[in-house]
Amino acid sequence: MLTLTNAKLFDGQKMRSGQWSVTLDGDRIAAVSDAPAIPSGETLDLGGMTLMPGLITGHFHPDFYKFDFATAMRGDQLGKELPPGVGMAMGVRNCRVLLESGFTGYAGAGCAHDIDASLKIAIREGIIPGPRILACGHHCGTTADANAAMKWWQAYQTPGIDVFADGPDAMRKLVREEIRRGVEVIKIFASPGHLIPGHRGPQNMAYDEIAAVVEAAHQRGAKVRAHVCTKDVILQCVELGVDIIDHGDEVDDECIEALVASGAFWVPSLTFTKVLIDMGADATGEYVDAWTRLRPLLTKAHKAGVRILIGDDYSGLLRGMIPDDPLDHVVGAYGRELPFYNEHIEGLSAADILTWGTKNPGELLGGPAGKVGVVETGALADLIVVDGDPVADLSLLARPDEALKAVIRDGALVIDRLPQQSRRLAAA
Repeated sequence: MLTLTNAKLFDGQKMRSGQWSVTLDGDRIAAVSDAPAIPSGETLDLGGMTLMPGLITGHFHPDFYKFDFATAMRGDQLGKELPPGVGMAMGVRNCRVLLESGFTGYAGAGCAHDIDASLKIAIREGIIPGPRILACGHHCGTTADANAAMKWWQAYQTPGIDVFADGPDAMRKLVREEIRRGVEVIKIFASPGHLIPGHRGPQNMAYDEIAAVVEAAHQRGAKVRAHVCTKDVILQCVELGVDIIDHGDEVDDECIEALVASGAFWVPSLTFTKVLIDMGADATGEYVDAWTRLRPLLTKAHKAGVRILIGDDYSGLLRGMIPDDPLDHVVGAYGRELPFYNEHIEGLSAADILTWGTKNPGELLGGPAGKVGVVETGALADLIVVDGDPVADLSLLARPDEALKAVIRDGALVIDRLPQQSRRLAAA
């Protein structure tokens, strides 16, 4: 057993007053107490540092790392720019970046070559350290949709990140094949938008095709997430039971009501939107419109009970175009979203926004195995130790090199920067 004592405690929803002790037994939190700890096994005195759930990103592409803007503009198929083994190496690298940034979990948002599922196996088998993963797979779309490679005369023996089917029956088969390959959340591209061009119409996937995807996924215990930006298609997705709305650029009051009623998650991913505006890459004004409308709506949505998640399209796509690309896979980048939203969203506390990276995504990743994203008895022990109070200063979570002192995954210390004098063993 391991007991962490003399800690400030953010429990996934609020910062609790006083000093706390949390006891771990294997991969579980065995006790949470504001009474002095009775030594049993190893004890770590945190000396007033903050113990909190490990952060979780709700939108992550593990193999988006070497895909550059020039490649995108050439119309090459995403996921074919390098061999599959190199893509897996990128995933291993980015899993380590997540841990070193204080992130102990991610919900996949699309990858090529079964990389999420493969990473999950490698972590489970003890081959590499890594976060808790809700595995995604290919981007599922339809023939000639906005993701179809512009170079139609180039055929591939195997897919990159995109696969295509048409009609409800073909969609059901596609979903079941994804699940057979270890996918736990199906990714569909229901509409264009959010840098996906709309020259082929406002809807990528027909209503009956979306319905078939959701039905087939839910029958097998999988979830569905949709890249969807246009209002009508957002409402269709929510009505049909899509679990996660990615981007949602045209979300409005009616959409918020639908999200509340359905219990769906929403990943607004506004860092990407703001970067494009700052680069002057908004010829139509659609990103300024989304940025202006969505910020007050995020406050309204949170207060109404929508489960908002942090997460964005980290890729390094803009690595050579802007200094200190906020969407690069570097230590500290993922945590920048928290102070970013705190700065730009009015009417919400830092603790409110912190739930977007703890309790809310924990409800997405949690399941029969146990709760995550919270510090409570019985929850899985995915935790971090922060030197300082992140509720008073969310930027601490964007500076893990300075502030992150320990990362605990499934009850085991995978990053340990705590002072040696904080350790002691109970007397025999």
